Amino acid sequence: MSKFSAPAPRYAGPARHSTAGSNKPINRIVLHSTVSPCRSGQAQKTADYFKSSSAGGSAHYVVDPYETVQCVFDGVIAWHAPPNAHSLGIEMCDMPDMRMGRWKDAEHRLMFRRAAELVAELCLAYDVPPWYVSARGLARGKRGVTTHAQVSQAFRQSTHWDPGAWPRLSFMRAVRANVRRLKKEQAK
Repeated sequence: MSKFSAPAPRYAGPARHSTAGSNKPINRIVLHSTVSPCRSGQAQKTADYFKSSSAGGSAHYVVDPYETVQCVFDGVIAWHAPPNAHSLGIEMCDMPDMRMGRWKDAEHRLMFRRAAELVAELCLAYDVPPWYVSARGLARGKRGVTTHAQVSQAFRQSTHWDPGAWPRLSFMRAVRANVRRLKKEQAK
């Protein structure tokens, strides 16, 4: 059992869609894009959408530049990237495409930092390795941080390609830096 607690952002659920049964142990953290603008208030708007009858899925967390909300509790199976069991879905408020330039604006940089800290906290709480896992690694049962695109390629249960182009290497460096910082703080 980890000595780190799971993050507890404001709860904005429950989402309309989830599956009964235990989501634990957590083996992977899956990053998504909401297909909505990267700006203030979008996390709550996405959470509201997940509560609606028109929602086709759900996620555990939604991150925009200024807020993180939780829509599904970690122990519950959200509908985000099948197979969904034993994974946590994090939606980043972003309009995914294959252009990296969008990650240089102020809003994306703020969301990037917020998401990297959340992922680090989740890695520590659930002993998930803070390393990126490709489709091949997922198919082999490796644990870690990945994207919806990689889950789609590994298990062929969806066709999503989000988050599109994103700064994976710098994001994972930021996650590991946050893990080190949190461990240092815990040791004090």
